[in-house]
Amino acid sequence: MFVSYSRKNEDLVRRVRADLFSSEVDCWIDASDILAGERLSPSIEAAIDESNLFFAYVTQDFLQSRWCMAEIRYALTLPTVSLAPYVDSQDTLDSVPSELLDEVAFGRLGPDNYLRSLLEISGRAWASLQVAQRLVPSEDHILAGPAIFDADGYSRADLIDRAREELIIAGPNLRSWLSDDDSKRGLVDLVKRRRVRVTLILATYETLRPIAPEGAVHLRESVKDIRQMLDQLDPGEERRLMSAHFHVGASTLSTVFVDPRSPRGILFFNPRWAIQFLPQDRLTCVIDKQVNSPGLYKAIYNGVLLMTQGDAMTVDDMLAARQ
Repeated sequence: MFVSYSRKNEDLVRRVRADLFSSEVDCWIDASDILAGERLSPSIEAAIDESNLFFAYVTQDFLQSRWCMAEIRYALTLPTVSLAPYVDSQDTLDSVPSELLDEVAFGRLGPDNYLRSLLEISGRAWASLQVAQRLVPSEDHILAGPAIFDADGYSRADLIDRAREELIIAGPNLRSWLSDDDSKRGLVDLVKRRRVRVTLILATYETLRPIAPEGAVHLRESVKDIRQMLDQLDPGEERRLMSAHFHVGASTLSTVFVDPRSPRGILFFNPRWAIQFLPQDRLTCVIDKQVNSPGLYKAIYNGVLLMTQGDAMTVDDMLAARQ
């Protein structure tokens, strides 16, 4: 995300940038004071060209700066860059040139709605990934899009079918998987017929209840479904092959690993911001260990695997716990 602002408003913009960084949104801010010449510097033009989202904090100082106005007008000429200008007040909005108001919608960012606006900007940053396309080296590439799980080879049934050694599914309550009878039968068959290890990682009631009370209700139903699945397995090897772990950190997860210990391992995940702001159009990312960044794959895998350790709750713990 390119951040455009007047230096007179630098304190607030630096705060916005820091908060967006902690939300996994990469922000580019010009750190130089070189404003010579009649046009934008090549480095600024390049930074805007390479961004997915152009965020502008528009104040009276911004409108009076020919450099700030040149940046936003340049961004408007780029079809692959989405714009997210935010004014500081209604008075500033009334001062925005009419030709800009005709081109793009302006939001408002102020002390009274700071958090809400920040979440909105983050959501727009994730949304911009779905309209911007560019070629990158294969080792840095992640396949991403809203319809991946609807494509051939990526449905729940396809993921179950392609697992040869291990399948790890992690999410807050995994209701989309465990409310589907075919998926539950498929997971049980993976263990009983093909001896594939199946690991389920879910959140806890305490972490879901403050976020969404219905999420805790769905989690309770998933716990019951998992208990029924486990009861279909013979004690011994089958029961060891299927495990469920409930961890506070899973409230922010939506991931599926297919054969993660294998050189052909594949990871599917939904970034948390995308789930929250685009629930009807989820952005799904795919990392193929044979093609994409092994470092990123390993980092995500190790983080998820930590949730199966000693501080995770069991199915029996969850059944006994107060919802």
